[in-house]
Amino acid sequence: MTIPEPAQPSRDLTASELDSLARDGVVCARGLLDLDTIETLRDALEDAIQKLSVLSKGLNRDSQGFHGDIFVWKLHDAFRDLALFSALPVLAQQVLGTPTVNFFYEQFFVKRAGSPVDTPWHQDIPFWPVEGNQIISFWITLDPVTRKSSGLEFVRGSHRWSQRYKAVTPGYDPYMMDTDLPASPNFAEERTEHDVVGWDMEPGDVLLFGPVVCHGSAGNASNETDRRALAFRYTGEDVRYAPRHATMPLLWEHGLEPGDRLHGPLFPQVWPHAIESEIARRMEGPEPPSQQAVGDFMQRLADAGFGPGAGKKTILSDAGSDA
Repeated sequence: MTIPEPAQPSRDLTASELDSLARDGVVCARGLLDLDTIETLRDALEDAIQKLSVLSKGLNRDSQGFHGDIFVWKLHDAFRDLALFSALPVLAQQVLGTPTVNFFYEQFFVKRAGSPVDTPWHQDIPFWPVEGNQIISFWITLDPVTRKSSGLEFVRGSHRWSQRYKAVTPGYDPYMMDTDLPASPNFAEERTEHDVVGWDMEPGDVLLFGPVVCHGSAGNASNETDRRALAFRYTGEDVRYAPRHATMPLLWEHGLEPGDRLHGPLFPQVWPHAIESEIARRMEGPEPPSQQAVGDFMQRLADAGFGPGAGKKTILSDAGSDA
C-alpha cells in the first residue's frame, strides 16, 4: 500500500498567529484552507448527514435544525483523507512542535438557518478520555459566519485557568454532565467581566484553539444562512489515554491501556507520515463501530444508571449497531 504524504499547506501559520494562540488560547487564521477543500467538505458533510451515523441518531432527536456527529472519518473517505493526508497534520505540527503528531478525532456541528440550538459554554478537555496539553483543534466553517449565525465566541486567556467545568452538549446529555464539576457560567451574559472575543469568518478561515479555553455560541438567528462547521483535532506526544466516567465513548477497538500515549488504529500517527499498520484496515473501506466496544459502553451506561430501562436519557440509549 502506498501511503500519501501529508499535503503542504497553501500557507504556513505566521509567527504572529502562533503568538496569539499561545497568549489568548485561540486565533482566527484567515484563508488557511483553499476553497476546493471547502467545496469537497460541503459535499461530504451533506452526504454524511443523509447516509451515515455514529452518534447522530441519538444526538439529533428533535434536532430543531441541529446535526452533529463524531468519528465520521471511520466511515467517509473525504473525512478520512482530510484527517490523515491533508495539510492539517503539517499545520498541527507547526502548533504543537512535537516530533510526531497523531490524529485524535473529528466532529461536525450543523445549525441550519433559524436553528435555536445553542452550544453551551464549555471547555473541551472534560469531554475526553485523555489527559495532556498538546491538543489542537481546527474549527473549519463551510459558510460565512457571524455572531448572528452562531459564530463561536471565546473567553480570551481562559486556557490559563485551573477551573474545569461540566461537559455540556447541545441537547444537554445527562451522561456527559454526570460529574462533580460545576456548570460553566454563561460568559455571553458577562461580557463586561470577561474578555469575550469572536470573529466574522469566511469559508477558508479557520479557528485554532486549545483544549481548555472556554467557548460557546448562540443558536443560528439567521433565517438565510446555515452554519456548517467541522472540528479536526490533533495531539502531540504528552497526550495519554485516561478513561473515566462521563466522557465521550470510543466505539472502535483501540488497544490502549490507561497511561498509553495515543496511537494505533483509532488515533493514528499523521506526521511526519502515517504508519501503514495503523491505517491499513481503514484504507480497505468504511470501518463501522465495533460491536464489542458498543456493547461495553452500553454496559457502562447501564451500570451508571443510564441507558435503556434506567430512567435516565442518554444520547446512546438507542445506539445499538448504528451507534
